Amino acid sequence: MSINMNQTDKPNRHFSRRTFIKSSVGLATSAVAGGGLIRSVKAQSQFGEYIPYDSKNDFHYTIRYGTREIIEHNHPGMDPTGEKFRFVRLKYPGGDWWTNLVNYYRWQSDLMFTQVLAENTAIDVDVRDHPQYVEIDDPWIFDYPMLYMTGHGRRNTMRFTNDQLNKFREYFERGGFLHVEDCDIRYERFWPQVQTMMKRIYPDKKFERLDLTHPIYHTLYQHNEYLGGDKLIPSYDFDQAIMDDDGKVMVYFCPNDLNCAWEGRVCSPGGEEQRQWAFRQGMNVVAYALTR
Repeated sequence: MSINMNQTDKPNRHFSRRTFIKSSVGLATSAVAGGGLIRSVKAQSQFGEYIPYDSKNDFHYTIRYGTREIIEHNHPGMDPTGEKFRFVRLKYPGGDWWTNLVNYYRWQSDLMFTQVLAENTAIDVDVRDHPQYVEIDDPWIFDYPMLYMTGHGRRNTMRFTNDQLNKFREYFERGGFLHVEDCDIRYERFWPQVQTMMKRIYPDKKFERLDLTHPIYHTLYQHNEYLGGDKLIPSYDFDQAIMDDDGKVMVYFCPNDLNCAWEGRVCSPGGEEQRQWAFRQGMNVVAYALTR
């Protein structure tokens, strides 16, 4: 399946992972200009905490229409050159961290987005056969300049330990970037948990509303109107962020679920134009994370 971004010009400049990773033990922000980039336990329920885990092969899986769908635990060795950008999801303790990864609708969302990112930008993307995830306890967590996180927060509360939150703080202080989405903010369950998590990490920092003039809406595609993901919820028609000490976004929060649009769900009220906006904004966010 291919998503047409109606793109007319793709630059030839190669975007190497070396431009944003200083070493194997730390993250670094980049001075590259963004404009050049365009080109186990049985499942309790869909929103339960666990999906089956294959310890021998180190991946989670689910059975959909008789097909085993794999969600791979990403390790640095999966990209021996260390050159490629990997879009990885954070597996967090408590909640349905795998939302939209098991093809409940049309596509595996992160996998589709990774393919679109590779096809429409000059970012050197590590496109794999299966969606990828990491855990906050992984010692190689600092190899990833950006992490993605989503869920519903329906049944379980995020259960980060103090040590895990300290690891998160270190991740941010090394230059890491977190993209967070609420799969449906109308339930008012996941978003409060995200706020609590960040309050525990940075007691003095607050989420701030992002204006559409912010560079995160203009790194690759010019977005002067907010269309959302698969939904545009009244009173939540804007994103929020936590800034680092230099005033740049380090945690980006979207309440309107780009990921469900990436999964192929019907987008309302804007239809396919809204889906295209969701893919493009996702690419904007990646470019911002790699060049801020």
